[in-house]
Amino acid sequence: MKTRWNYKIEIVRPPVFARAKTKADFIATILNEHGQQGWELVNAPTTPVATELHLYFKRPS
Repeated sequence: MKTRWNYKIEIVRPPVFARAKTKADFIATILNEHGQQGWELVNAPTTPVATELHLYFKRPS
């Protein structure tokens, strides 16, 4: 039987004036929270809006 998936897209806006390490910590926290809920990051493409990060997740249904 094929695996069925749930998908989730989250648009993240890290603090604009924060240092790079602070932004990385902010994003890592979001990724870790989703991972604890069983979500797997599938893609995080670059976007035309530099202040946004689009995160694409999936997990088995």
